[in-house]
Amino acid sequence: MGMPKPRGAVTGSQLKMVAVVAMLIDHTAYLLLGCKVLSALPASAAGYAGYIQVYRVMRCVGRAAFPIYAFLLTEGIVHTRDWKKYGLRLGVFALVSEIPFDLLCFQQLVSWERQNVFFTLLLGLLAVEGAEYAAGRASRAQSYPGEKSSLAWIVAAGIGCQAAVFLRTDYDAGGVLLVVLLYLLRQSRLRQCVAGFLWLLVTEARWYYAAGLAAAFLLIGMYNGERGRQRGKYAFYAFYPLHLAVLYLIYCYLP
Repeated sequence: MGMPKPRGAVTGSQLKMVAVVAMLIDHTAYLLLGCKVLSALPASAAGYAGYIQVYRVMRCVGRAAFPIYAFLLTEGIVHTRDWKKYGLRLGVFALVSEIPFDLLCFQQLVSWERQNVFFTLLLGLLAVEGAEYAAGRASRAQSYPGEKSSLAWIVAAGIGCQAAVFLRTDYDAGGVLLVVLLYLLRQSRLRQCVAGFLWLLVTEARWYYAAGLAAAFLLIGMYNGERGRQRGKYAFYAFYPLHLAVLYLIYCYLP
């Protein structure tokens, strides 16, 4: 079956740029506003309520980043010529990003409490490719191919989710399942957006995140299937560890 005919006006590179900006706003709010300012102020302090509102708005904007990255991952899975190289690239940047991630989240050089989002995306990729491989073999089976294909997806997604929980990756099992969900619903952009929005709205469990998630899937719904400008392809990958490191340095030097 072919992919749905694109009708939107947003390219892949534009989606990436939105995700990068949203992520920067989110992490700035988390570290510089949450860990630096709000943690030092008592709730009764003047201006505390205002800081909380700004913090929530910035974190809400940041919720747009992950669904866009997860969606672009599924697009990459569909169009990549070599998913193994794709996975290797995600794995390399997952390792490179771990120390900056630990510094930003826990102010420690090494922490096993949580792992960065590249690991979540990698597990989503492996779950989809594992399921596709097993489902392909099942479809060639002489008995009950449909049931075996469904079982392949359930098992692969389950293994990916268990791995995410074990490794304590960012967005953990919910993030892996979002990748699987968006991939399975790739024939309908509307279904992708509705299902993805509802899934994250439930798993994120914060009412003030709804607007950011809705904005992300609105932009995804406007995606036209074009990659857009591809200059600085690896810059989008490198931005993740670099901005984490820069924010941590700012955090250290702020009074």
